[in-house]
Amino acid sequence: MKRNRKKVVAAVLSAVMLCSMAACGSQSEEASGSGSSAPEAVQESSAEETQGGQESGSAGETQSGQESASIPEWLDTSGNLPIVKEGEEKTLSVAIQMSVDSGNPEDMWFYQFIEDQMNINLEVTKFTSENQNEFLSLTFADADLPDIIIAGYLNTSDLVTYGAEEGQLLDLAPYINETNMPNLTQIYETNPEYKNAVMDTEGHVWSLGYINNPKDRGQIPRAFINYDWLEEAGLEVPTTLDEFVDALRAFKERGDDIIPMAGGYNAANPCLILLNAYGYNTTDSKGLSIALRDGKVVLPVADREAYGAYLTTMNTLYSEGLIDPDFYTTDGSTVSAIYSSGKSGFIPEAPFVYLSDYSSFWGASPLTSEYNDTQMWPASTSAISAGQFVVSASCEEPELAMAFADWFFKAPGTNYEMSVSGPGAQDTDILYGVKGMKIDPETKAVIYDDVEENPNLYSSTNDYLSKRVQLWAARIVGIGTPQNILAKERVCGWSEDELDDGYPDLSTIDNPSELRKTMNDGEMHFRVALEDTLVPYVEEGYPSSVYLDQETALRAANLLTVITEYAEQESAKFVTGTRSLDELDNYFDEIERLGATEYVEIYQNYYDSING
Repeated sequence: MKRNRKKVVAAVLSAVMLCSMAACGSQSEEASGSGSSAPEAVQESSAEETQGGQESGSAGETQSGQESASIPEWLDTSGNLPIVKEGEEKTLSVAIQMSVDSGNPEDMWFYQFIEDQMNINLEVTKFTSENQNEFLSLTFADADLPDIIIAGYLNTSDLVTYGAEEGQLLDLAPYINETNMPNLTQIYETNPEYKNAVMDTEGHVWSLGYINNPKDRGQIPRAFINYDWLEEAGLEVPTTLDEFVDALRAFKERGDDIIPMAGGYNAANPCLILLNAYGYNTTDSKGLSIALRDGKVVLPVADREAYGAYLTTMNTLYSEGLIDPDFYTTDGSTVSAIYSSGKSGFIPEAPFVYLSDYSSFWGASPLTSEYNDTQMWPASTSAISAGQFVVSASCEEPELAMAFADWFFKAPGTNYEMSVSGPGAQDTDILYGVKGMKIDPETKAVIYDDVEENPNLYSSTNDYLSKRVQLWAARIVGIGTPQNILAKERVCGWSEDELDDGYPDLSTIDNPSELRKTMNDGEMHFRVALEDTLVPYVEEGYPSSVYLDQETALRAANLLTVITEYAEQESAKFVTGTRSLDELDNYFDEIERLGATEYVEIYQNYYDSING
């Protein structure tokens, strides 16, 4: 491999944007990578985590029928390294969103890995979340795009505008096949819904992003209930709405200072389990997002069939003191204090975050009601993202750009992990000045000697990664894995028979909830609890990414603004009793007059177009 360093273009724009185009996805998940003298461990694959295909059609043909270009002889798309054959000089210009205090791009570990191991020269333009809006606006206005933009989050209407309407973005669909992108193709064949999440109604794919299993225990919405309090009250774990309300009443009897179902409207809102009981498949606890109910597209706050009954239940909880009396005004710090005091019996958060002794909590169960006879729980709407990786239509060697992208989608997620967490400490020939990652075999703790030996340089592991290792943050592009620690162990050189995530096999345990009394790992506690009680009921909901043209998207946004203001104000009145529940019909008449019916029709039409 070559060891010469290339010159990088690091144009750090200083202007501060007024607002961001859209919020980037959560970057809290820690990542790691592949390890070895690079290629060998980087190329590992797991047959049990990546299965066979379902999609029909030839390898060189996309859903829209376009045929892929032939592969240049200097390009290796198999997943092996280098991507560009030795002796060839190929360059990608890349605009990357990096943290404000990150190092120079050419000093980052992953930059050096790309140049030496992939044999790709980089010309990097750095921008930050602060100037992202201005940078992207100017870049697209000038029609002077780099080959690739990474982490500059574009929303779906932007993708339609810059892609379908203006032709500035490359349609990636023709390249997603077994020849150009074998890794991503295999993922989409096994999970076609993942491709649907990034594909518009015409079959175009304007961007890629991060993929994780939206039904995984670590991705789905949380719901925990105090099992010890249930046992002391002689109650079973609630599985119906009536049983749940009775449990809250029993919790209230423990004392006047108890808030059975703590949380606020704008802070750790706990109401998802109630909306879910009425049949709404949504992750929005306020009911202000398009959802599915009995297979129908609905906006919960405008749904005559069940939302009135939901408000009636909320009124009962409020009047009986089963939710916070300051539900509509309480803030996050107040809610956290209540959780930490142990004065709540139901919380929609991971208990270990707030409680040193979380052993009384375990996962709640989805509820049924007279409006919904089937237990169901929503899948995550943020596990699969789009808009973080786009290729310009002017890119002269798109096959190279796509082979580069495909590397991050190698199952079982080891390449992705390495891209954001660096190499294993044992891989001395690809350390490039860092000391690499280690895993404690007993505690599974991730250890970086660079952090421990330089506390004055790095305030935390994440600080170290953003300043020394990553070119972009976690959860931007590639396939993550629910068993994140296993990918890290592979990076650190563990053999397949040594891999161990430390999690129990629930199929061998008669009463998994008893594990709560002995588990001393808080994160494991919350994940195993959800795997036991909620994961079996997870169902896909309305698509998380909707590709509307700018005019329709603007119309929908304007309608939602008016609808939201009315729904929030009037729903609060019904819940707190300042407006009589006898006026529910008037409420629905008014919200329909404000455009709720038209708003739902926009999303119903889109839903029909992708499922027709």
